[in-house]
This record gives sequence, C-alpha cells and structure tokens, in this order.
Amino acid sequence: MERPNNQFCADAGGKFCPCHLGKSGDCIKCSLIRGEKTCDCKWQGVCIYNILQHDKILPVEERMEVSCKVIESIEIEKNIYLIKIKVPPYILRDLCEPGAYVFLKDKDRENNYFNAPISVMDIDEENSILEVVVVPRGIKTKPLVNCDEIIVKAPYFNGIFGLKEIKSNSCNKCVIVLDGLSQVNSINVIRRLIRNNNEVEVFINEKGKRLSLVEEKLKEMNIKINLFNLDNKKDELINYIKNNDISFVYSCGLIYFNKRILQLVDDINNEIKFAIPNNNLICCGEGICGACTVRLNNCRIKTCKAQMNGREFLSNLK
Repeated sequence: MERPNNQFCADAGGKFCPCHLGKSGDCIKCSLIRGEKTCDCKWQGVCIYNILQHDKILPVEERMEVSCKVIESIEIEKNIYLIKIKVPPYILRDLCEPGAYVFLKDKDRENNYFNAPISVMDIDEENSILEVVVVPRGIKTKPLVNCDEIIVKAPYFNGIFGLKEIKSNSCNKCVIVLDGLSQVNSINVIRRLIRNNNEVEVFINEKGKRLSLVEEKLKEMNIKINLFNLDNKKDELINYIKNNDISFVYSCGLIYFNKRILQLVDDINNEIKFAIPNNNLICCGEGICGACTVRLNNCRIKTCKAQMNGREFLSNLK
C-alpha cells in the first residue's frame, strides 16, 4: 500500500516540526526526507529537509505533560461532564485554533497508555481556563470527571479535516451543521469564521444529541440556530444553502451523518467548501503508533497528523 504524496501535516512549519517521523525518515510531508529523489512537497514554508540537514543533533521538540488544577467538573447532561481546567497561558494560546485537541489523564496515572484525546470546546483567555466535555466510558475517561488535578498534554491541531477551508474563508456566508457530541469542537470554528468577517448560521439535527451548553454559547455569539432532521425536515437547510450563496459548510457529526450532509451539499453545488471533524481513533497523536491510520485511495493516512480536505476524505474513505 503506497504512501500518498503532498500530504499536509498539521504540525508542518510549527514549533513541533521536525518531529520524530522526520528524524526517522518517515515525514508525511517531505519526499526528500523519506529518501525519494525529487522534492514534490509544494511546501511554501521553511524547508523541513533543510532544517534536518543542519540540525541533525538537535532533539525533537516534544509536547510536555503539565499538571493542571480542575476548577470545575459538573454533569451537564446524563453521563456528560463539563470540565474546566486551569492551564498555563503558553498552552492556552494555541488551543483557540479550530481543530485543537488535548490529551488528558488522571494525575495518578504515570503511563501514557492512559492519555485520552479530548476536543477543545472553548477557552477563557482572560482566566486561562480550558473547557472540555467528557463522557466517562472507559478506563481512560472515567477518572477524569472526579479529579482535582489533571495531566494535560497539548497542543494538538488535527481535530478537523478542512482547516485550510476554515482559515482561508473570509467575508462570506457559512453554514454549520451540528449533530451529537461532535458539536463540541464547533465553537472554535465559529469564532474563527466570525473573526474573518463571515456570516454564520447554525442548523442542529433535532433527532441527535443536543447540548444546551453549546447552544447557550452560540446564543452568546448572536448565532441564529435552526432545527432540522435529515429524514423529514431538511428542506429548510437545503433552501438556505441554495438561496444564500453559501461558500462553506462545516458538518459536525459522525461519519454517516457527515456523508449524508456532503451528498446534500454536492447536490446543490459541489464547489462549496466543506469540512468535518476528525472522528478517527487517535492514540499517540504523533503518527508513531499507527492506531489512527486509515486507507484512502489505496494509501495510508496517519489521521492524527495528516491534514485532509473533508470532501476528499469522505468521498474516498473505504
């Protein structure tokens, strides 16, 4: 199974690049680092290959684990908890980005086996508070809702497929479609779209799991909320996209739901930009363990780091 060319790594050009994959010759972005004869990365930032050639003895910059105080842990819905964590400002700055996520574990667990990837819901920059939503289902997440301290490892950036479409969109009309617990990562997306002078309207699947906390935050941002479902009440969504010159749709649900929304959007106009949350299994976040690897077009994609176009991902997923 071949490895695809020209993958964009969510860490490329940042603080954590080159990473362990670069040092080992397995960089998902640079063909030269992988031992190929020609450069086909089309990367416009600082050359990763050049950095490695000049700094071979430098250690990899790694994300560090930080012990953080839990300010509040409350059950907002049945078996769904909002956890507010006091984190250092240098970590918080990066967690306002769309697609940001963190690894959390109980303070009494030393082994990284217990790290649980959790999407950032919101941040309070003034008070350095990270807000996450946790469903305690297994050995990793059950202890998190009863901690007074949590180990935080962050920041990670690839929680969304379609970051380019989100960050490049400006002065346009956008639609956010929400369904289930995936909706918690929509807040950072909406804030970025608003910051880029976009008009945003939200449609929530009324048959899915609704989170009143998310809806309250949307109302605080003066976002209009519409209810729909894909079985017998989707005309309002279809007509809104058709009649309002929509440039971008973020479908924030599980893969089955996102595929149905993509089909609906493509039936209207397949040139509308499209993004989705990264709902793949993530274990290490560094592209090392392989747990997140999926097969697209007969190629291996490490989805914890490789950035994909949301439409391309859904259309080619097998």
